[in-house]
Amino acid sequence: MPWFLPLFVFGLFAWVFYEAIEKYAKKKNTSFWLNVVLAVRWLPPVQLALMLIVRLIALIQRDGTHIEVARYMGSGGFSYSDLKLILTGDGGFESIVLVIVLFTLFSERLPSIANARRDLRQGFRNRMMMFSGLVLLLFSTTLFPETAYYSPSTLPPNPIGTIPSWHTLVPLLLFMGLAMFGGELFAVSTLFFAGENFQTLARRARNKVLLLALTTIIWLSLSVHIDEGWLQKIPEIGLLLPLILMLHLGVCLATVIQPAVQIESELNHGDGRSWAMMVLAATMALLVLILTPLHLDQIGVFGTGLGPYVYGFWVAAVAVSVMMLVQFLPALGFDAAPRPEIWWMKMTLMFSPIVLCLFTPFALFLIPAIWLALPWSSLAPWFIERDVASPSPSFVLYPVLFTTVMCAVLPFSWDEPFLASIWFGWIPGAMATIGLTLHVKQSGKIFEHNSEDE
Repeated sequence: MPWFLPLFVFGLFAWVFYEAIEKYAKKKNTSFWLNVVLAVRWLPPVQLALMLIVRLIALIQRDGTHIEVARYMGSGGFSYSDLKLILTGDGGFESIVLVIVLFTLFSERLPSIANARRDLRQGFRNRMMMFSGLVLLLFSTTLFPETAYYSPSTLPPNPIGTIPSWHTLVPLLLFMGLAMFGGELFAVSTLFFAGENFQTLARRARNKVLLLALTTIIWLSLSVHIDEGWLQKIPEIGLLLPLILMLHLGVCLATVIQPAVQIESELNHGDGRSWAMMVLAATMALLVLILTPLHLDQIGVFGTGLGPYVYGFWVAAVAVSVMMLVQFLPALGFDAAPRPEIWWMKMTLMFSPIVLCLFTPFALFLIPAIWLALPWSSLAPWFIERDVASPSPSFVLYPVLFTTVMCAVLPFSWDEPFLASIWFGWIPGAMATIGLTLHVKQSGKIFEHNSEDE
Protein backbone atom coordinates (compact mmCIF):
# COMPACT_ATOMS: atom_id res chain seq x y z
CA MET A 1 0.00 0.00 0.00
CA PRO A 2 2.21 2.86 -1.20
CA TRP A 3 -0.26 5.45 0.10
CA PHE A 4 -0.21 4.15 3.69
CA LEU A 5 2.76 6.07 5.15
CA PRO A 6 2.00 9.30 3.23
CA LEU A 7 -1.52 9.12 4.66
CA PHE A 8 -0.05 8.66 8.14
CA VAL A 9 2.13 11.75 7.68
CA PHE A 10 -0.91 13.66 6.45
CA GLY A 11 -2.78 12.56 9.60
CA LEU A 12 -0.01 13.89 11.85
CA PHE A 13 0.05 17.13 9.88
CA ALA A 14 -3.71 17.46 10.38
CA TRP A 15 -3.15 17.05 14.14
CA VAL A 16 -1.01 20.19 14.15
CA PHE A 17 -4.02 22.15 12.82
CA TYR A 18 -6.68 20.08 14.53
CA GLU A 19 -8.07 22.95 16.60
CA ALA A 20 -8.74 25.01 13.46
CA ILE A 21 -10.29 22.00 11.71
CA GLU A 22 -12.53 21.30 14.70
CA LYS A 23 -13.71 24.93 14.87
CA TYR A 24 -14.56 24.91 11.17
CA ALA A 25 -16.45 21.61 11.53
CA LYS A 26 -18.48 22.96 14.46
CA LYS A 27 -19.29 26.03 12.42
CA LYS A 28 -20.59 23.87 9.55
CA ASN A 29 -22.35 21.56 12.06
CA THR A 30 -23.12 18.82 9.53
CA SER A 31 -22.71 15.07 9.95
CA PHE A 32 -20.08 15.04 7.18
CA TRP A 33 -17.80 17.54 8.90
CA LEU A 34 -18.28 15.96 12.32
CA ASN A 35 -17.20 12.63 10.81
CA VAL A 36 -14.20 14.36 9.22
CA VAL A 37 -13.10 15.62 12.65
CA LEU A 38 -13.51 12.13 14.09
CA ALA A 39 -11.49 10.61 11.24
CA VAL A 40 -8.70 13.18 11.60
CA ARG A 41 -8.50 12.53 15.33
CA TRP A 42 -8.32 8.73 15.10
CA LEU A 43 -6.48 8.18 11.80
CA PRO A 44 -2.91 8.02 13.29
CA PRO A 45 -3.69 5.54 16.11
CA VAL A 46 -5.73 3.30 13.83
CA GLN A 47 -2.92 3.21 11.27
CA LEU A 48 -0.32 2.49 13.95
CA ALA A 49 -2.46 -0.35 15.30
CA LEU A 50 -2.72 -1.80 11.77
CA MET A 51 1.06 -1.59 11.33
CA LEU A 52 1.60 -3.52 14.55
CA ILE A 53 -1.04 -6.11 13.62
CA VAL A 54 0.73 -6.72 10.29
CA ARG A 55 4.02 -7.25 12.14
CA LEU A 56 2.38 -9.59 14.66
CA ILE A 57 0.77 -11.72 11.94
CA ALA A 58 4.10 -11.94 10.10
CA LEU A 59 5.83 -13.13 13.29
CA ILE A 60 3.19 -15.73 14.10
CA GLN A 61 3.20 -17.09 10.54
CA ARG A 62 7.00 -16.78 10.21
CA ASP A 63 6.36 -14.95 6.94
CA GLY A 64 9.70 -14.99 5.09
CA THR A 65 8.64 -12.06 2.91
CA HIS A 66 8.55 -9.78 5.96
CA ILE A 67 11.82 -7.87 6.36
CA GLU A 68 12.28 -8.46 10.11
CA VAL A 69 11.38 -12.14 9.96
CA ALA A 70 13.93 -12.64 7.19
CA ARG A 71 16.55 -10.58 9.03
CA TYR A 72 16.34 -12.22 12.47
CA MET A 73 14.45 -15.54 12.24
CA GLY A 74 14.30 -17.26 8.89
CA SER A 75 12.21 -20.42 8.48
CA GLY A 76 10.86 -22.47 11.38
CA GLY A 77 7.92 -22.62 13.76
CA PHE A 78 6.51 -19.86 15.91
CA SER A 79 7.70 -19.45 19.51
CA TYR A 80 6.34 -17.07 22.14
CA SER A 81 9.85 -15.69 22.57
CA ASP A 82 9.57 -14.35 19.02
CA LEU A 83 7.09 -11.75 20.27
CA LYS A 84 10.02 -9.93 21.84
CA LEU A 85 10.79 -8.61 18.35
CA ILE A 86 7.54 -6.59 18.37
CA LEU A 87 9.06 -4.32 21.02
CA THR A 88 12.81 -4.53 20.44
CA GLY A 89 12.69 -4.39 16.64
CA ASP A 90 11.22 -1.79 14.32
CA GLY A 91 7.84 -2.43 15.90
CA GLY A 92 9.18 -0.78 19.06
CA PHE A 93 9.12 2.60 17.32
CA GLU A 94 5.54 2.04 16.21
CA SER A 95 4.56 0.86 19.71
CA ILE A 96 5.87 3.95 21.53
CA VAL A 97 4.31 6.27 18.96
CA LEU A 98 0.98 4.47 19.45
CA VAL A 99 1.24 4.98 23.22
CA ILE A 100 2.07 8.68 22.69
CA VAL A 101 -0.90 9.34 20.40
CA LEU A 102 -3.34 7.41 22.63
CA PHE A 103 -2.08 9.32 25.69
CA THR A 104 -2.63 12.53 23.75
CA LEU A 105 -6.17 11.65 22.71
CA PHE A 106 -7.20 10.69 26.24
CA SER A 107 -5.30 13.54 27.93
CA GLU A 108 -8.53 15.46 28.59
CA ARG A 109 -9.44 12.70 31.09
CA LEU A 110 -6.31 13.05 33.22
CA PRO A 111 -7.19 13.02 36.95
CA SER A 112 -5.59 16.44 37.58
CA ILE A 113 -8.00 18.21 35.23
CA ALA A 114 -11.03 15.93 35.52
CA ASN A 115 -13.01 18.66 37.32
CA ALA A 116 -12.09 21.46 34.91
CA ARG A 117 -14.53 22.86 32.36
CA ARG A 118 -15.06 20.71 29.28
CA ASP A 119 -13.94 23.40 26.84
CA LEU A 120 -10.67 23.85 28.75
CA ARG A 121 -10.04 20.11 28.82
CA GLN A 122 -10.67 19.87 25.08
CA GLY A 123 -8.41 22.87 24.49
CA PHE A 124 -5.71 21.08 26.49
CA ARG A 125 -6.15 17.95 24.36
CA ASN A 126 -5.98 19.99 21.15
CA ARG A 127 -2.68 21.62 22.21
CA MET A 128 -1.36 18.18 23.14
CA MET A 129 -2.30 17.00 19.64
CA MET A 130 -0.51 19.98 18.12
CA PHE A 131 2.67 19.24 20.07
CA SER A 132 2.59 15.47 19.45
CA GLY A 133 1.81 15.87 15.76
CA LEU A 134 4.62 18.38 15.26
CA VAL A 135 7.21 16.35 17.19
CA LEU A 136 6.32 13.06 15.49
CA LEU A 137 6.38 14.73 12.09
CA LEU A 138 9.83 16.20 12.67
CA PHE A 139 11.15 12.85 13.92
CA SER A 140 9.29 10.70 11.39
CA THR A 141 12.35 9.72 9.34
CA THR A 142 13.98 8.21 12.46
CA LEU A 143 10.89 6.74 14.09
CA PHE A 144 9.82 5.17 10.79
CA PRO A 145 13.13 4.39 9.04
CA GLU A 146 13.10 3.45 5.38
CA THR A 147 14.88 0.17 6.17
CA ALA A 148 11.83 -1.02 8.12
CA TYR A 149 9.66 -0.97 5.00
CA TYR A 150 11.89 -2.36 2.28
CA SER A 151 10.36 -4.39 -0.54
CA PRO A 152 10.71 -8.22 -0.58
CA SER A 153 13.37 -8.01 -3.32
CA THR A 154 15.82 -6.64 -0.73
CA LEU A 155 15.37 -9.50 1.78
CA PRO A 156 18.51 -11.31 2.94
CA PRO A 157 18.70 -15.02 1.98
CA ASN A 158 19.52 -16.03 5.59
CA PRO A 159 19.12 -14.41 9.04
CA ILE A 160 21.83 -11.82 9.62
CA GLY A 161 21.56 -11.37 13.40
CA THR A 162 19.76 -12.23 16.62
CA ILE A 163 16.70 -10.51 18.01
CA PRO A 164 17.76 -7.21 19.71
CA SER A 165 18.02 -7.36 23.51
CA TRP A 166 15.63 -5.76 25.97
CA HIS A 167 18.02 -2.91 26.79
CA THR A 168 17.19 -1.35 23.42
CA LEU A 169 13.87 -0.38 25.00
CA VAL A 170 15.53 2.13 27.37
CA PRO A 171 15.90 5.02 24.88
CA LEU A 172 12.46 4.24 23.47
CA LEU A 173 10.82 4.51 26.88
CA LEU A 174 12.74 7.69 27.73
CA PHE A 175 11.68 9.28 24.44
CA MET A 176 8.07 8.23 25.03
CA GLY A 177 7.97 9.71 28.55
CA LEU A 178 9.59 12.99 27.53
CA ALA A 179 7.20 13.33 24.58
CA MET A 180 4.07 12.68 26.65
CA PHE A 181 4.88 14.80 29.70
CA GLY A 182 6.65 17.47 27.65
CA GLY A 183 3.43 17.74 25.66
CA GLU A 184 1.55 18.36 28.91
CA LEU A 185 3.87 21.25 29.75
CA PHE A 186 3.50 22.71 26.26
CA ALA A 187 -0.30 22.52 26.45
CA VAL A 188 -0.44 24.07 29.92
CA SER A 189 1.87 26.91 28.86
CA THR A 190 -0.70 27.91 26.22
CA LEU A 191 -3.57 27.83 28.74
CA PHE A 192 -2.08 29.98 31.48
CA PHE A 193 -5.43 31.27 32.80
CA ALA A 194 -7.09 27.84 32.84
CA GLY A 195 -7.19 27.48 36.65
CA GLU A 196 -5.55 25.71 39.56
CA ASN A 197 -6.29 22.22 38.20
CA PHE A 198 -3.97 22.85 35.28
CA GLN A 199 -1.27 24.26 37.56
CA THR A 200 -1.40 21.04 39.57
CA LEU A 201 -0.98 19.07 36.36
CA ALA A 202 1.93 21.33 35.36
CA ARG A 203 3.74 20.74 38.66
CA ARG A 204 3.39 16.98 38.32
CA ALA A 205 4.46 17.06 34.67
CA ARG A 206 7.51 19.20 35.53
CA ASN A 207 8.63 16.71 38.16
CA LYS A 208 8.22 13.80 35.76
CA VAL A 209 10.06 15.57 32.94
CA LEU A 210 12.96 16.54 35.20
CA LEU A 211 13.27 12.98 36.52
CA LEU A 212 13.20 11.58 32.96
CA ALA A 213 15.71 14.23 31.83
CA LEU A 214 18.15 13.24 34.59
CA THR A 215 17.71 9.56 33.69
CA THR A 216 18.32 10.36 30.02
CA ILE A 217 21.50 12.30 30.77
CA ILE A 218 22.82 9.44 32.91
CA TRP A 219 21.94 6.92 30.18
CA LEU A 220 23.71 9.04 27.56
CA SER A 221 26.81 9.33 29.74
CA LEU A 222 26.94 5.55 30.25
CA SER A 223 26.04 4.55 26.68
CA VAL A 224 28.05 6.77 24.33
CA HIS A 225 31.69 6.07 23.55
CA ILE A 226 33.60 9.33 23.68
CA ASP A 227 36.76 7.88 22.16
CA GLU A 228 34.84 6.72 19.08
CA GLY A 229 33.58 10.17 18.06
CA TRP A 230 29.92 9.45 18.76
CA LEU A 231 28.81 12.99 17.91
CA GLN A 232 30.15 12.63 14.38
CA LYS A 233 28.13 9.43 13.89
CA ILE A 234 24.99 10.55 15.68
CA PRO A 235 22.64 10.38 12.64
CA GLU A 236 23.53 6.69 12.28
CA ILE A 237 22.89 5.73 15.94
CA GLY A 238 19.18 4.90 15.92
CA LEU A 239 17.07 6.95 18.30
CA LEU A 240 19.96 8.94 19.78
CA LEU A 241 19.37 12.15 17.80
CA PRO A 242 15.60 12.40 18.50
CA LEU A 243 16.18 11.42 22.14
CA ILE A 244 18.64 14.30 22.67
CA LEU A 245 16.30 16.70 20.89
CA MET A 246 13.38 15.47 23.02
CA LEU A 247 15.55 15.93 26.11
CA HIS A 248 16.18 19.50 24.93
CA LEU A 249 12.46 20.20 24.59
CA GLY A 250 11.69 18.69 27.98
CA VAL A 251 14.38 20.65 29.83
CA CYS A 252 13.40 23.94 28.17
CA LEU A 253 9.70 23.45 28.92
CA ALA A 254 10.25 22.33 32.52
CA THR A 255 12.88 24.85 33.62
CA VAL A 256 11.97 27.97 31.63
CA ILE A 257 9.00 27.99 29.23
CA GLN A 258 6.11 26.74 31.37
CA PRO A 259 7.11 28.39 34.69
CA ALA A 260 7.75 31.70 32.91
CA VAL A 261 4.15 31.95 31.74
CA GLN A 262 2.93 32.21 35.32
CA ILE A 263 5.81 34.52 36.30
CA GLU A 264 5.30 36.88 33.35
CA SER A 265 1.59 37.18 34.10
CA GLU A 266 2.66 39.18 37.20
CA LEU A 267 4.36 41.87 35.07
CA ASN A 268 2.65 45.22 34.55
CA HIS A 269 1.92 47.10 31.32
CA GLY A 270 5.60 47.32 30.42
CA ASP A 271 7.17 50.76 30.83
CA GLY A 272 10.45 50.29 28.92
CA ARG A 273 9.20 47.14 27.25
CA SER A 274 10.74 47.91 23.84
CA TRP A 275 14.16 48.55 25.36
CA ALA A 276 13.90 45.32 27.35
CA MET A 277 13.06 43.42 24.15
CA MET A 278 16.08 44.87 22.34
CA VAL A 279 18.47 43.99 25.17
CA LEU A 280 16.97 40.51 25.48
CA ALA A 281 17.18 39.81 21.73
CA ALA A 282 20.79 41.01 21.58
CA THR A 283 21.79 38.92 24.62
CA MET A 284 20.17 35.73 23.34
CA ALA A 285 21.56 36.23 19.83
CA LEU A 286 25.10 36.79 21.08
CA LEU A 287 25.04 33.66 23.25
CA VAL A 288 23.84 31.52 20.35
CA LEU A 289 26.18 33.08 17.77
CA ILE A 290 29.26 32.72 19.99
CA LEU A 291 28.79 29.35 21.68
CA THR A 292 27.52 27.31 18.71
CA PRO A 293 30.70 27.69 16.55
CA LEU A 294 32.89 26.98 19.60
CA HIS A 295 31.13 23.67 20.22
CA LEU A 296 31.33 22.72 16.54
CA ASP A 297 35.06 23.44 16.61
CA GLN A 298 35.54 20.83 19.35
CA ILE A 299 34.39 17.82 17.31
CA GLY A 300 36.95 18.33 14.53
CA VAL A 301 34.58 17.51 11.66
CA PHE A 302 35.09 20.83 9.88
CA GLY A 303 38.88 20.97 10.13
CA THR A 304 41.09 23.31 12.13
CA GLY A 305 40.58 26.53 10.15
CA LEU A 306 37.53 28.72 9.81
CA GLY A 307 35.26 25.84 8.75
CA PRO A 308 33.53 25.18 12.10
CA TYR A 309 33.09 28.91 12.74
CA VAL A 310 31.56 29.61 9.33
CA TYR A 311 29.26 26.59 9.59
CA GLY A 312 28.34 27.34 13.22
CA PHE A 313 27.67 31.00 12.49
CA TRP A 314 25.42 30.01 9.58
CA VAL A 315 23.36 27.57 11.70
CA ALA A 316 23.12 30.05 14.58
CA ALA A 317 22.23 32.94 12.27
CA VAL A 318 19.29 30.99 10.84
CA ALA A 319 17.94 30.27 14.34
CA VAL A 320 18.40 33.88 15.45
CA SER A 321 16.85 35.29 12.27
CA VAL A 322 13.70 33.21 12.69
CA MET A 323 13.56 34.25 16.35
CA MET A 324 13.53 37.88 15.23
CA LEU A 325 10.95 37.38 12.48
CA VAL A 326 8.33 35.88 14.79
CA GLN A 327 8.08 39.25 16.56
CA PHE A 328 5.46 40.10 13.91
CA LEU A 329 3.15 37.25 14.99
CA PRO A 330 1.55 39.07 17.98
CA ALA A 331 0.60 41.90 15.61
CA LEU A 332 -1.24 39.31 13.48
CA GLY A 333 -3.29 38.06 16.42
CA PHE A 334 -1.05 35.32 17.86
CA ASP A 335 -0.86 36.92 21.29
CA ALA A 336 -2.31 34.38 23.75
CA ALA A 337 0.39 34.90 26.38
CA PRO A 338 1.24 37.56 29.02
CA ARG A 339 4.29 38.65 26.98
CA PRO A 340 3.54 37.28 23.48
CA GLU A 341 6.70 38.64 21.83
CA ILE A 342 8.96 36.98 24.41
CA TRP A 343 6.88 33.79 24.32
CA TRP A 344 7.30 33.47 20.55
CA MET A 345 11.03 34.19 20.81
CA LYS A 346 11.43 31.42 23.36
CA MET A 347 9.29 28.90 21.46
CA THR A 348 11.06 29.58 18.16
CA LEU A 349 14.51 29.30 19.71
CA MET A 350 13.49 26.10 21.51
CA PHE A 351 12.21 24.40 18.36
CA SER A 352 14.98 25.68 16.05
CA PRO A 353 17.42 22.76 16.62
CA ILE A 354 14.68 20.25 15.83
CA VAL A 355 13.65 21.96 12.60
CA LEU A 356 17.23 22.59 11.47
CA CYS A 357 18.20 18.97 12.21
CA LEU A 358 15.98 18.04 9.25
CA PHE A 359 18.70 19.65 7.11
CA THR A 360 21.84 19.12 9.18
CA PRO A 361 22.37 16.95 12.28
CA PHE A 362 24.98 19.46 13.49
CA ALA A 363 22.16 21.84 14.43
CA LEU A 364 22.25 19.75 17.61
CA PHE A 365 25.08 22.01 18.77
CA LEU A 366 22.65 24.90 19.15
CA ILE A 367 21.35 23.26 22.33
CA PRO A 368 24.08 24.35 24.81
CA ALA A 369 23.73 28.00 23.78
CA ILE A 370 19.92 27.89 23.83
CA TRP A 371 19.86 26.45 27.35
CA LEU A 372 21.98 29.38 28.54
CA ALA A 373 20.08 32.01 26.53
CA LEU A 374 16.50 31.12 27.49
CA PRO A 375 16.75 32.03 31.22
CA TRP A 376 17.48 35.63 30.27
CA SER A 377 14.12 35.84 28.53
CA SER A 378 12.56 35.50 31.99
CA LEU A 379 14.96 37.88 33.75
CA ALA A 380 15.13 40.79 31.30
CA PRO A 381 11.62 42.26 31.80
CA TRP A 382 11.95 42.20 35.60
CA PHE A 383 15.22 44.15 35.61
CA ILE A 384 14.72 46.54 32.67
CA GLU A 385 11.02 47.45 32.67
CA ARG A 386 10.45 50.40 35.01
CA ASP A 387 6.91 49.72 36.24
CA VAL A 388 7.65 46.47 38.05
CA ALA A 389 9.50 45.79 41.31
CA SER A 390 12.83 44.18 40.38
CA PRO A 391 14.21 41.28 42.43
CA SER A 392 17.35 41.82 44.46
CA PRO A 393 20.30 41.56 42.01
CA SER A 394 22.38 39.65 44.56
CA PHE A 395 19.56 37.13 44.95
CA VAL A 396 18.73 36.48 41.27
CA LEU A 397 20.72 38.43 38.69
CA TYR A 398 24.29 37.89 39.88
CA PRO A 399 23.93 34.15 40.63
CA VAL A 400 22.34 33.49 37.22
CA LEU A 401 25.02 35.60 35.49
CA PHE A 402 27.78 33.71 37.32
CA THR A 403 26.35 30.26 36.54
CA THR A 404 25.73 31.24 32.90
CA VAL A 405 29.39 32.20 32.45
CA MET A 406 30.60 29.09 34.27
CA CYS A 407 28.31 26.75 32.30
CA ALA A 408 29.47 28.40 29.07
CA VAL A 409 33.20 28.12 29.84
CA LEU A 410 33.72 24.99 31.97
CA PRO A 411 32.51 22.38 29.42
CA PHE A 412 35.45 23.21 27.13
CA SER A 413 37.84 21.90 29.79
CA TRP A 414 36.18 18.45 29.55
CA ASP A 415 36.91 15.72 27.03
CA GLU A 416 33.34 15.96 25.74
CA PRO A 417 32.11 19.61 25.91
CA PHE A 418 28.66 18.85 24.48
CA LEU A 419 27.92 16.17 27.08
CA ALA A 420 29.24 18.44 29.85
CA SER A 421 26.92 21.20 28.62
CA ILE A 422 23.98 18.80 28.84
CA TRP A 423 24.92 17.98 32.44
CA PHE A 424 25.19 21.60 33.63
CA GLY A 425 23.32 23.76 31.08
CA TRP A 426 19.95 23.48 32.85
CA ILE A 427 21.24 25.14 36.04
CA PRO A 428 20.85 28.85 34.99
CA GLY A 429 17.27 28.21 33.86
CA ALA A 430 16.35 26.49 37.11
CA MET A 431 17.99 29.25 39.18
CA ALA A 432 16.23 32.03 37.27
CA THR A 433 12.84 30.32 37.61
CA ILE A 434 13.23 29.59 41.33
CA GLY A 435 14.50 33.11 42.08
CA LEU A 436 11.72 34.85 40.16
CA THR A 437 9.06 32.55 41.61
CA LEU A 438 10.17 33.38 45.15
CA HIS A 439 10.26 37.09 44.26
CA VAL A 440 6.71 36.98 42.86
CA LYS A 441 5.44 35.19 45.97
CA GLN A 442 7.19 37.67 48.26
CA SER A 443 5.81 40.63 46.27
CA GLY A 444 2.34 39.15 46.54
CA LYS A 445 2.66 38.83 50.32
CA ILE A 446 3.85 42.43 50.61
CA PHE A 447 0.91 43.62 48.47
CA GLU A 448 -1.56 41.68 50.62
CA HIS A 449 -0.01 43.05 53.81
CA ASN A 450 -0.22 46.65 52.53
CA SER A 451 -3.83 46.11 51.50
CA GLU A 452 -4.72 44.87 54.98
CA ASP A 453 -3.01 47.93 56.58
CA GLU A 454 -5.04 50.26 54.41
